[in-house]
Amino acid sequence: MKRKAPCFLVLESYWSENLTQHDSVQPFIKGLCDLYQWEFHYRTFDSANDLAFWIASFQKIRRSRQQKIVYIASHGNAKGMLTTLEENIPLAKLSKALEKATSVTGLHLGACSLGKTAILKKLLNNTPLQWVAAYDQEVPWLESTALDLLFWSWIYAGAPRPKRSRRLTPEAAAHELYRRFNVAYEMGFRVIFRGAESEPPVSSWDTWEKSAALR
Repeated sequence: MKRKAPCFLVLESYWSENLTQHDSVQPFIKGLCDLYQWEFHYRTFDSANDLAFWIASFQKIRRSRQQKIVYIASHGNAKGMLTTLEENIPLAKLSKALEKATSVTGLHLGACSLGKTAILKKLLNNTPLQWVAAYDQEVPWLESTALDLLFWSWIYAGAPRPKRSRRLTPEAAAHELYRRFNVAYEMGFRVIFRGAESEPPVSSWDTWEKSAALR
């Protein structure tokens, strides 16, 4: 069966109060989407209410032939919060915003320190999502953004082995990042995804370490 193309909602908070700083993931992700003709939507956010509003708006878009992905780009902290210039947003509030987002397949957190397995499994259990990706360390902005682009490209366009033809599952794409780029493993990038029916969510980190033990 042909895999569905993605439809992205990118929600980005401002990275600094400095008016001369213009960092944004928008041109990088839009460039990838333009390359493959993927649908792309972008908004900024500062609060939990902003997140809830834009996710609800995204839920209303009907895209039966596409997989809808929410990407959140902001600062994060080890307490499990997205941090913006306006407020600290617990992931529990994000989970609440996603409770009724039945058309959204994946959530990707482009933020530092939010990739603890227990936190992501709880988020997945409380939402209809099929997978959640995040980092459990403080990560460099450019390198983590580049890895995120590769992750999506390998899922929806195909991995170069040796030519771009084989599309990967989120778990396999994470494993491929670990194999090709040690920095992905060092930064604690992981994907939590639903296991078989009635089984608890699974971490790409755990399945990678298990396969390494068998090699």
